[in-house]
Amino acid sequence: MDVYSLVALLSEVLTLVGLVVGGILFVAGLLVRGVKGRWVLTDGVIASSRAGTVIRWFDRDGEVHECPANTHETHGLAPGDDVPVWFSLRTPSRCRTHTPEAEGRALRLTGLILLGTGAAAGVLGIVLLFV
Repeated sequence: MDVYSLVALLSEVLTLVGLVVGGILFVAGLLVRGVKGRWVLTDGVIASSRAGTVIRWFDRDGEVHECPANTHETHGLAPGDDVPVWFSLRTPSRCRTHTPEAEGRALRLTGLILLGTGAAAGVLGIVLLFV
């Protein structure tokens, strides 16, 4: 087996693996982001209620929502303190106090890297056909 045949075989394998696995991972990352929904940043306030310490915030329609203030970011805050809150557009009563940017990002990034590798290997395979 000469060098061209070996490189052609490797580029073919990398093309198939990169495009198939990369495509699956990228779509899975998009699905994870889509299932979790979009999060909107707003200002929340720590408050006391019968249930204990809670976070209260307004959604886009002006309705007040609350959830327990039991996260790491709200541990040392007193009633009346402000805290950044991300709430879900689908269910505004769900909130989080940490940034939701990383949802599915690793899957999407790995998928893009594999798709790029597969595309480059495909181009290399086509170039080797004409050499």
